[in-house]
Amino acid sequence: MRRFASIALMIVVVGCSGTSTGPEEEQPEPDPKGWTITVDMSKTDRFVQPGTETSWPVAGVATATDGIASITVAGSSVEVGSDGSFSSTVAVMPGLTPVPVTVTDDLGHVRRADRTLLAARFLPDAEHNTTAASLVLDNTLLAAMSGGIASEAGDVNVAAEILARPYLSQDSRCATWPVQARQGTVQVTLTQNAGDLLLRIRIPNLYVYFEGECQGLLRVIPVAGEMGGTIDVVTRLTPKQTGATCLEAFNHSTPQVTISGWGFNVWGTGGPLQNWMVDMFSGEKATEAHDQLVTEVRTKANTLLTQKLADISVFDRTSQLELLGKQVDMHLCLGGLDKVGSTLVARIAARAAGTGMREAPGTPQIDGARPAVPAKELLLDANLVGQLLFASWKDGGMTRAAPDADISVLQILVPPLYDNFSTSMAQITVDAELPPLVTATPMGPSDLKVEIGDLMVDITLEGKRVFRFGVNLTLMLDLVPNAGKLVPTVVETKATVALLDELYDGPDAALEAAIGVQIGKTAASLLGDSTAIALPDLPGLGAPMSVTPDAGGRFLHVKLQ
Repeated sequence: MRRFASIALMIVVVGCSGTSTGPEEEQPEPDPKGWTITVDMSKTDRFVQPGTETSWPVAGVATATDGIASITVAGSSVEVGSDGSFSSTVAVMPGLTPVPVTVTDDLGHVRRADRTLLAARFLPDAEHNTTAASLVLDNTLLAAMSGGIASEAGDVNVAAEILARPYLSQDSRCATWPVQARQGTVQVTLTQNAGDLLLRIRIPNLYVYFEGECQGLLRVIPVAGEMGGTIDVVTRLTPKQTGATCLEAFNHSTPQVTISGWGFNVWGTGGPLQNWMVDMFSGEKATEAHDQLVTEVRTKANTLLTQKLADISVFDRTSQLELLGKQVDMHLCLGGLDKVGSTLVARIAARAAGTGMREAPGTPQIDGARPAVPAKELLLDANLVGQLLFASWKDGGMTRAAPDADISVLQILVPPLYDNFSTSMAQITVDAELPPLVTATPMGPSDLKVEIGDLMVDITLEGKRVFRFGVNLTLMLDLVPNAGKLVPTVVETKATVALLDELYDGPDAALEAAIGVQIGKTAASLLGDSTAIALPDLPGLGAPMSVTPDAGGRFLHVKLQ
């Protein structure tokens, strides 16, 4: 650090776009400044777990060519070991906690090594966020979600089962057997009634032609007949707790079976007298056949539903999107069904994953009670946005090269830049060492706040890094409805900057101020090309109209058409 007054400076030095990384770092020997202070903070675990911790250890190792005079952590002096090691315990709060670290050598040179701690609940990569979205279900939405159940529960063929039987009915007087049987296409629907989830199975237009014989007073009478109607089976479903994140099994009530349009007719085939005799007891047989069919369908449906509903998919979607130049896979499933008063609320679980291997305990998540969900509204968890950004970050989506920048004005502050390099066009790279933390912002000025800690900004000339800055960046985002999706739009930025390394001595405060201003102006491009956030793919789900942050700071109320 050059020890003279700071000079106010505003210059465009940083942009954030593209996907390639910068050249390999080189540290000239000997140091052109004539002095060197290095600080290794790798011993500090920046992920505070659990997020409720109120204090956390910070440790590092410093070296200085002119000897170490003092080290401060969070404003307090700490003891320094003979090898330059130091440690301290600092107070932490949920979210990001900046920790100022300064090292001063025996000649008064100062080097900052600020780091940021991230305290949160971390969602592991393989796990779902079980409250990613919630909405009140109506019959239109339930119809869109019933595909899995329809394919399983719709496997009902009453006509085929009747034909497979050797006898349709048999008692001491008569025996009948099926000759022909047919039915219409089975219809399966999910509906809700006062918050109860109902499964309805309709077997339309069942028709059975049968023949048989009845014992008359003097001889056996040959008979024939037909019966039919439309069968409706209704059962109430309740989620079955299996320990799985995605709802994949249901309990069901005893099925209720009704037959509408019931018809039954039997006649003798041996002449008018036999017809008259058969007519004498056909009414009794009609009731008996109806009741027998109802009982058999109920028994069969109960067995079938127990089997089919033990392992079934109701809503399960996987999609891919590109976020910050990286592919992110998003899996959505039905995480639960809650009866709230006379409404049925669905909880959508979500998992976001990429191919990156950057180390972190998981997506930083914030906690907060889930508010009530009004009709025609999607309750969106801000943590879902965090999951998407985390998957991209882990794959290097926030490690990128920016457009080259003309830093000729910096040569006024740092003349050796002019003396030692033939160009003023610098290469800029950024690397977010911590994943983004996303929260809703009920107090404004936007829908979401995205905080990125320890964003490292490197400025390089002719292959040599001349500056490294550590930045804590805050982006205020609105989610703007557009074409059925929510488009993240930056409305405000804030940057806190620390000069961490310099090839040539310069006025630290002036350089930090300049970088802070310009990062604030250009940081929008860090997320500006992000893919729009698609709502769950459900027919009947209206397009988003507006977004309002919930007062709890975690959820967003997305009003739907």
